[in-house]
Amino acid sequence: MSVLDELRLVAISDLERIEPHTLVARWEALAHAARPGSVAIDLRAPGRPARALFELGEALKQVALRHAQLFVVNERIDLALLLAADALHLREDSVDTAAARRLVGNLPVIRACHSAFDVPSLDADAALLSPVLEARKGNAPLGLAALRAAKDALSAAGKRTRLIALGGVDAARASGCIDAGADAVAAIGSALGDVSALRLLRALELERNPQSG
Repeated sequence: MSVLDELRLVAISDLERIEPHTLVARWEALAHAARPGSVAIDLRAPGRPARALFELGEALKQVALRHAQLFVVNERIDLALLLAADALHLREDSVDTAAARRLVGNLPVIRACHSAFDVPSLDADAALLSPVLEARKGNAPLGLAALRAAKDALSAAGKRTRLIALGGVDAARASGCIDAGADAVAAIGSALGDVSALRLLRALELERNPQSG
């Protein structure tokens, strides 16, 4: 059993949009509100100094521990090891997963991917398919059909790789991604916003203490 089995939402940090202290506070609110083990914070901040990232990572990891959630490090293998992350997230153009595993051992690996047809060939515990619903970084949206194609291809190949949808996911569209075959969704603004994050949790039925009625 993998720690990723119950994961339904990955909140990806973006320090261009959110200051570190605000990020920690919003992650605290999200982690507290969500069912244990269902959400993760993905520490992503390319170009930031290692010391600052380490200190931020420590704060995010403590929040994850306090609320029984997951802490993921994006791309920085050194920090994933130093901070005892729950998973490592590698870009599509990063080092081979096999090479990373020589350092991280059995740590689960999430691999970014931009084509549904490439998902079954990934050597990873989870594939983050992007962009699904909205253009991102110059790439046109793949659409929900890509999630269905990726899921069918994984099934045909007999692989249990988990599928995560990224790109334009919000409270209104998250359940559609799950219905199309995604095991989880990933988001930046809608996951770490001051209000929208709770709507996203409700849409995914991830509230720790859902209100009846």
